[in-house]
Amino acid sequence: MPDTVTPFETLPAGCHSPRSEWPWRLALPDARFSALCFEPQTLCDANLDAWELALPDRLTTAAAKRRAEFLGGRLTARRALAALTGSSSTPAQDAEQLPAWPAGTVGSITHSRGLAAAVVANRAAYQGVGLDAEVVMSGERARRLAGQILVASELAWLDRLPAERQGEFLTLVFSLKESLFKALYPLVGQRFYFPHARLIEWNAEAGAASIELLKTLSPQWPAGARLSGQIAKIDDYLMTLIAVPSRS
Repeated sequence: MPDTVTPFETLPAGCHSPRSEWPWRLALPDARFSALCFEPQTLCDANLDAWELALPDRLTTAAAKRRAEFLGGRLTARRALAALTGSSSTPAQDAEQLPAWPAGTVGSITHSRGLAAAVVANRAAYQGVGLDAEVVMSGERARRLAGQILVASELAWLDRLPAERQGEFLTLVFSLKESLFKALYPLVGQRFYFPHARLIEWNAEAGAASIELLKTLSPQWPAGARLSGQIAKIDDYLMTLIAVPSRS
């Protein structure tokens, strides 16, 4: 892809409130963050040629919400890549409809209720990155969904929490497991699900958590392997990040 022909600071119609400040407590020097808010129909109707944004064929007839999520996500990825490498390119899709990151980079894209965000990192420093954003669910919804998302130890943890914190807890576990999948699936090539990992540590004040695999995904990622995650709040959103360092 050629360098961008549009100033980095500009946004297409329907996008606003861009962010590039690293939202988590622990900075990753070899990674960059980008986020923005979007209005689905306005973004879908905008001329996006200058941003090298185009929908894949499978989405051309999708609802405006789904099309805008794809476009907003790719735009944040483009901005994060520009911040990291100095050259803007828009990730294509691979055969599994995952982002195909430029050589030398890894990344992750997320979107939730009008927010899109991306983290991009140098592949020399990180072999995988997983990012997820969620609106914190209500305690009632959390209790209704708990059995689908939590394993036994997490259900016991949920039961020990006061009712007003249960929505945050379930949102956190859901988001961390989504970030875990995004970080590891490109490395292991094997799908795994909510029962295959569990939260083992959570420090809300430090914005830190640890998650443990309950299933062997590959020789390099056996059951019992642990990964660290970071948690941040951006407005009404809870955002989690798991970055897997490259092996020396």
